[in-house]
Amino acid sequence: MDVLSEFFERTSLQGRLFFAGRVDGALVLDKPPGMAFIHLVEHGGIDMVQPGLPKVSIREPSVLFCPSSCRYQLRSSSIEGAKLICASFQFNRGLAQPFPLGLDETLVFPLDALGHALPVIHSLVGEFEGEEPGRAKALNLLFEYLFVLLVRRAVEDGRISGGLLYALQDGRLGTVLSQIHREPETDWSVERMASLALMSRSKFSACFNRIMGTPPMAYLTAWRMKTAQDLLREGVQIKVVAASVGYSSQASFSRTFANLVGCPPAEWIRKAARGEVEVTGLVCPTAPPES
Repeated sequence: MDVLSEFFERTSLQGRLFFAGRVDGALVLDKPPGMAFIHLVEHGGIDMVQPGLPKVSIREPSVLFCPSSCRYQLRSSSIEGAKLICASFQFNRGLAQPFPLGLDETLVFPLDALGHALPVIHSLVGEFEGEEPGRAKALNLLFEYLFVLLVRRAVEDGRISGGLLYALQDGRLGTVLSQIHREPETDWSVERMASLALMSRSKFSACFNRIMGTPPMAYLTAWRMKTAQDLLREGVQIKVVAASVGYSSQASFSRTFANLVGCPPAEWIRKAARGEVEVTGLVCPTAPPES
């Protein structure tokens, strides 16, 4: 399995239809950070209005790829309104900040520029307009496939030049990240990562910081805590979780977990059982040890 597919499997990419229909006025979206969105504009014109940013006007059938917090309005700009099909995407369960996608603004892809994805889009519209059994599942799977195609296209076009999705497709960092994801229990160091990337320590650190926006050891710690949360939800004992994510003692693991997540593992488990917490995601510590 390639590293990008492996990552999507490990983070349980899930696309969900959340709106479909005609917008005659404004569709107000106010979703929390950590979600990605795709809006398919079948016909009609819309304006995407975001606080503090220039208005984005769409006048032709297009796909909008919105990978950051979804806090904006989609306003109809034509008399007949605009017909939209919209999906949201989450990675794992309730991730508040799954990973940096590497995009600061919404990408707009006119349909006539998405030749490779048009069959998927046509199938998606056909499933939506039909009433066949399994329609909801088919729509979700098609949206997930479209998400992958848009990520590929954005990287090819140079519209994603940083963040985890870009790094996973980078020959230098992809191997390292894939290995970290598979083996969080390994006694990792910056030197070991650099050796795997066939780079010097200084060049690797600079490259990782530039592309990922965080130091290598900070990312490692964040991934370990994300993995720990998954294991704790599954009922794995804390001491086993500690060893599984690379900590020699339960105490040191618990300290790191509390510092990054906000409460000790035992308290987090109790809150999770009551539905009072969400998985924290890859929120990296600001001053990681580089060892």
